[in-house]
Amino acid sequence: MPINSFAEADQYLREQLLPQITVSAEIVSDTDAYNAQIPPLKDFVADPNTYPLYGAQPTDDANTVYVEIYSSAEKANAARDDERWLVDVAERFNQQQNRLPSGEIIQVGVRNIPSGLGAQILAAGKGKPAGYTPAHALWPELLKADGLDQVETISPGLVSTSAIFALRPEIYRKLAEGGDVTFDRLIDAILAGGIKVGYSNPYIASSALNFLYSLLWHSAGHQADGKPLTLAELASPEISSVFDTFQQQVVLTTPTYLDLKQIWLRNPTAFDVIVMAHQSYVGLIQQPGFDDFKYVSFGIPEASPLVSFAWTTASEKAALAQFAAFATSAEMQQLAEKQGYQKLEHLKQNNVPPLPSGEVLKAAQSFWKRRKDGGRTVYMEVVIDTSGSMADENKLAAVQRALQVASQQISPSNQIGLITFSDHPVRRIPLAPYSELEQKRLFTAIEQLRSDGATALYDGLAVGLADLMEKQKQDAEGQFYLLLLTDGERTDGLRFNQIEAVIRHSGVRVYPIAYGGAPKSTLERSHRLKKALYTKGRPKKCRH
Repeated sequence: MPINSFAEADQYLREQLLPQITVSAEIVSDTDAYNAQIPPLKDFVADPNTYPLYGAQPTDDANTVYVEIYSSAEKANAARDDERWLVDVAERFNQQQNRLPSGEIIQVGVRNIPSGLGAQILAAGKGKPAGYTPAHALWPELLKADGLDQVETISPGLVSTSAIFALRPEIYRKLAEGGDVTFDRLIDAILAGGIKVGYSNPYIASSALNFLYSLLWHSAGHQADGKPLTLAELASPEISSVFDTFQQQVVLTTPTYLDLKQIWLRNPTAFDVIVMAHQSYVGLIQQPGFDDFKYVSFGIPEASPLVSFAWTTASEKAALAQFAAFATSAEMQQLAEKQGYQKLEHLKQNNVPPLPSGEVLKAAQSFWKRRKDGGRTVYMEVVIDTSGSMADENKLAAVQRALQVASQQISPSNQIGLITFSDHPVRRIPLAPYSELEQKRLFTAIEQLRSDGATALYDGLAVGLADLMEKQKQDAEGQFYLLLLTDGERTDGLRFNQIEAVIRHSGVRVYPIAYGGAPKSTLERSHRLKKALYTKGRPKKCRH
């Protein structure tokens, strides 16, 4: 039968496809859920040693002072020419064999960890690097609020850039018809509706945290008086109204803006605007089809400060100071300019919010977490491949760890379901409001997963879609997502062409994530249908 609507897709799914599928149920009992003990979130913070380390490596040489620096990803990714500035700086510094006054040679290693994840690792005590250079000074303030003593500034800034909104050219031209395209005018246009926004996680991404604070600060009217945002103001109806309206325009939230950028490069119409750093935007507009894209800058300068900690020794601090002086030298700053770092006009005019306290930033993050769904219920079906191949390379263990972390960060107003598939789908958690009991049920179900059998991929997808489509009949205003985690092509059950039209008209955003060496072909077919993010999972890193 032809499928051109939600109703036709729903009918075809229930009458033609589901009768072909054997579905079993292994629901965690209330008793087991009540008795579950969920470890504190900090126990699930990633091991920093799973992130890439560039430059010098640790050494036992008594004549060498080795310093490791956790660096934000946009300046420490050796794999991309426009994201490797600090790696280049460290390599050149190390080649010079610089010495301390006492004679030891200084060697610097740079570990690529997104700013927010680096802060989580430090706050949890999972890593003790000599230094930390997030993209923004906001993160050291958060660390102080988390109880880290003696966070000492070695350099207030290694390199300067700004947070921006990158805009598709037609959006910019329309705004320009009414005058200068400013941050305030862009926000007003987004709040008025019709502009699709790509945003990243303010617990991880600096530009996202910068924007979150800037939006709340502007909403409180402080662009007129220049005063910092207060904790009390976060409870005001004005701020809540602006934030909720903005969130209704967000079509996708990813861990970092680098993910949004890669989606845009594959599909320039996926978003109308995205929040990112200007330095990365410079590389974006050099890509075919993006040369006419525009930007609007905002927020507190992103200066990449370098800080040390209570455990940093005096010789390590001296080594960091020498490295900071080298990084801020004219030659290294010229190198930074070649990789897109520029001081934008709004920064030169000092038209920026004041640096907030860590307590206010923590409250702002919590505000985002509680209200990010814009008052609408999110229905998320997690569909996991538990076939035999998921045992290889710790792939299933990686999925379990990542989901156990995520299970502690879900809003109670949302509904989460869990389905696994191997030879056939197994319903493990029915879609239900995410109460404390349901959180324990989900945590326990994830812990119990085992790998075995074939890969009935589209059988699992069909069952998940059916559950979500049933919920849509009850809540037309909800947001419906299906997260599909697998390591390979289907080997059993339904074929893609049998379910393709159902996916297209389901009203569900399908996000496939491939673990290990999974072939992209099948997942990218569903990616093209739903403009979903294709992510290659990292089984041993468990990034979230």
